[in-house]
Amino acid sequence: MTNNIFKQYPYFLNSNGFYEVIPPKSNNDVEKIIQLSSPIIIENKFLDPSTGVEKLIITDGKNIERIEASDILTSFKLPGLIKYGFNINERYIKSLSYALQSMRQSLPLSKLYTGVGVLQSDDEGMVISLDKPYFSKEIEQSQANEIICETHYDLQPKGTFKGWWKMYLKQVKGNLLLELAVVFAASSLVTAFLKTRHEVEFAGTIFSFMGNSSTGKSTAAALAVSIAGNPTKGSNTLFRSWNGTRNALEGYLSSNFGVPIVLDELSAATFKDTTGFVYRLGRGTRPTTL
Repeated sequence: MTNNIFKQYPYFLNSNGFYEVIPPKSNNDVEKIIQLSSPIIIENKFLDPSTGVEKLIITDGKNIERIEASDILTSFKLPGLIKYGFNINERYIKSLSYALQSMRQSLPLSKLYTGVGVLQSDDEGMVISLDKPYFSKEIEQSQANEIICETHYDLQPKGTFKGWWKMYLKQVKGNLLLELAVVFAASSLVTAFLKTRHEVEFAGTIFSFMGNSSTGKSTAAALAVSIAGNPTKGSNTLFRSWNGTRNALEGYLSSNFGVPIVLDELSAATFKDTTGFVYRLGRGTRPTTL
């Protein structure tokens, strides 16, 4: 028997879909169950701090996840979910709209934290946003269940720590420069934590790898950030080229409070005054930038 994910008569949701119970209309009639859609699960609701609009995290319980404004639940807009892989019985679209709004109404309003690294909460506790949120002991489990974190970096683990540690012992340990690269990256989160405790005055550190061409600078940098997330070069990974506008790079680095980042090939920078840019980051004079 499939367990219900949500139930509010006459609607119920399980891993097979959303359903409505139609009671018998006469003594000779029987109860009917109609399927309104495939599984559509509202996991969280939160207020977008930049717009004040309520938004929902909608999933199918497997591999589909969407963030949509709450008005997606109107019968007019609901069919728009079809293009993302949800199946909807449009004959009963009004029933589905009401069922989903009932599900939304049953959820507490979650608190959204934007950024990665060590984030100070509104209370005494601390939120550390990495591949998932981690909480200090001051934050109770009931509070933790209502907190969601938003990040634009790929921080999902690949492989296992055991495999990474085996690689470290075989290829890194004993090589002072590679060991330093890992220490530099690990110090990023530690420094951010100490900053919140007022143990240090700076929010982060900047290290420069210098050397001749093809001497392993990029490899060492990729090794360093591999402890935190995706170390391959890309737009939302932890390894990116200097080849971009100043605003684009500032946006890439914004709301980062302790996750190590690599900017590769300084000579590829397309804007002037890279030195001023680096000093500005080091001083933390750009708001919400490490």
